[in-house]
Amino acid sequence: MRTILVLTKLKKKTMTKMDMVWVATAKRIYPDTQSAITVTKADIEEEVADLFGTNITSVMITRHLANSIDRQANPKNYREGGSRNRYLVKDEKNRFRLYKQSDGPSDGFEKDGPCCPQKNRVGAEFNYLIMWYWSKYHNSG
Repeated sequence: MRTILVLTKLKKKTMTKMDMVWVATAKRIYPDTQSAITVTKADIEEEVADLFGTNITSVMITRHLANSIDRQANPKNYREGGSRNRYLVKDEKNRFRLYKQSDGPSDGFEKDGPCCPQKNRVGAEFNYLIMWYWSKYHNSG
């Protein structure tokens, strides 16, 4: 019992809320690879709450992690602020899906960061999502 508690604390400590958003979105989409399969902001928020017992700010989904939104740098220190991550693609109906390699041309200014969390950052129980993403989803049309 003590070991499980320690592992849970470690996982929460290393998994960022951005990574939680990616996992929640992937879990809602998996195993489909079609670009037409999308989820709502509310779907993502609900999945994050169910999986991780926490809430996230809407701006993380709608701006910080959306590939087509320019990075919002700190005007006082341009090197800081705003995520470069390209975890999500927002469509014209304000629905979301995971980023694909073919989405590159729509990347916003300075959106040149990762499109998927590292396996060691999300916990073993979610590694299947990352393996599916790289082997089936990322390069699918």
